[in-house]
Amino acid sequence: MKTDQPNPPKLLLDEQIWEYLATLLRQQGFDVIHVLESGLEQTPDSEILQSAVENHRAVVTFNTKHFIPLALQYAVEGKEHYGIVVSNEIPQGELKKRVTKLLESVSAEEMVNMVRYLQEFK
Repeated sequence: MKTDQPNPPKLLLDEQIWEYLATLLRQQGFDVIHVLESGLEQTPDSEILQSAVENHRAVVTFNTKHFIPLALQYAVEGKEHYGIVVSNEIPQGELKKRVTKLLESVSAEEMVNMVRYLQEFK
């Protein structure tokens, strides 16, 4: 693993995210799964976030329309999540670069209840 972080976040990649990215990141030593690997395809976003919470994972998604309101709902209800990472749709190579940079620079603890934008990790 190429990180100085003692505890990088564990990630759950949403359905629209390039599936093979999970494999590539695991090869680098990161704990990353894709919804298709976990049997969550075509699952409502609220259930995807709940699964991520149960497994202490941050969600990476292109779906800001649904996940930003879910983050707000969790905040209002005082519920904890392990982070939501949102992005506009970007090419696969750029996506890999930014997610890797996120994993190398942010700890799991720093992601709790946070919404982060992949644009931060150019």
